[in-house]
Amino acid sequence: MTAQTAPETLDLVADNIPTEPSSTAFAINAAQVPLEGGTDPAYGSVRWRTLINGNADAPKEFVLGIAEFEPHGTLEPHRHDPAEFYFGLEGSGVVTIDGTPHEIAPGVAIYVPGDAEHGTVAGPDGLRFAYGFAEPSFAGITYRFSA
Repeated sequence: MTAQTAPETLDLVADNIPTEPSSTAFAINAAQVPLEGGTDPAYGSVRWRTLINGNADAPKEFVLGIAEFEPHGTLEPHRHDPAEFYFGLEGSGVVTIDGTPHEIAPGVAIYVPGDAEHGTVAGPDGLRFAYGFAEPSFAGITYRFSA
């Protein structure tokens, strides 16, 4: 039997990160984050939990949350400057982006380009999806709802 040595450890620095990470690592349980929304008809009936979010004093590298819809719930058509992604977790629905409908269901990822008009209608069993922005804070994203 021969002894094996551990491979050399290389100190590598990623060259595609524009800034140093802004905070220390953490974990958060979505079930412990209160729901927001569901009260402003301009948004529709969607509710959400913002899981990773920054502020002016402690920006993050991105925003991550979970959107939750009751059966046939809605997120009214709107736009915002940054691109966004959705990743289906539960239920089903239709996300319409610039007039083109896209089905969302568990395991389906949807890319919403920046400034694209998009809205969501949940199916008969409701809908939950993760959403995210490459922005330092959710508060800095301006939603512009269509008429």
